[in-house]
Amino acid sequence: MFEGKIALVTGGTSGIGKKIAEYLIKEGAFVFINFHKDEDRMYEVKKEFKQFSSNFEFIKADISNEEEVLKMMNKINEKKGHLEYLINNAGMNIDAFIEETDMCLFKKVVDTNFTGKVITTKYALPLLKKGEQSAIVNIASRLGTMPCEEASAYCGAASAIINFTKTASLEFAKYKIRVNCVSPSLTITPLALSGWTDEEIQEQTQNNPLGRLATTDDIANAVIFLLSDKASYINGQNINVNGGSLM
Repeated sequence: MFEGKIALVTGGTSGIGKKIAEYLIKEGAFVFINFHKDEDRMYEVKKEFKQFSSNFEFIKADISNEEEVLKMMNKINEKKGHLEYLINNAGMNIDAFIEETDMCLFKKVVDTNFTGKVITTKYALPLLKKGEQSAIVNIASRLGTMPCEEASAYCGAASAIINFTKTASLEFAKYKIRVNCVSPSLTITPLALSGWTDEEIQEQTQNNPLGRLATTDDIANAVIFLLSDKASYINGQNINVNGGSLM
């Protein structure tokens, strides 16, 4: 489906980002896989992916750091000269009530989950303009439209990226670059489940209309569809992948 296409996946060494990168590679794309600092994890994923392909390269960069993002894009330009796909996935979270929030940590979440996606999008645009039928998918969260307690930074950033997606879709339409967003519900990943007790996870599972949590495959399938030609007239949308949950 993506034979010969070039993609960049941020936060691509674990969870949703890793699964998206895996799907793209298996569908024939060459994937630049961004990671922040966990080199041990990077080498583990590299070993795993090498079993089925060599069509990938890891790039270390803090996406909230403008200089590091510029270096990453320069490297991609030198290696391939263009991009067809950008998947803005990297994210983090802290659990804290607003009155107890450490503002340095709050800013770190917003910088990674929102500002980092903006920076990456800005500097990927020249490469995407040179691609064919380019597309961007931002990973937000159900908490962008259905907030909860103890996650003000995460909820705020998710809401912001949903609306940023809509703005970018309007601005980039003249370049024939589509921009969409995927908002997962609670997904079975180390990041998503951190801080949840077994009882809370069981409650979330039982409360979901489909009686289960999302898997990384569920989210990756939605992303792959939005990148594909089958979604060529879908632009500026936020797709909730949540099993039908309304809460």
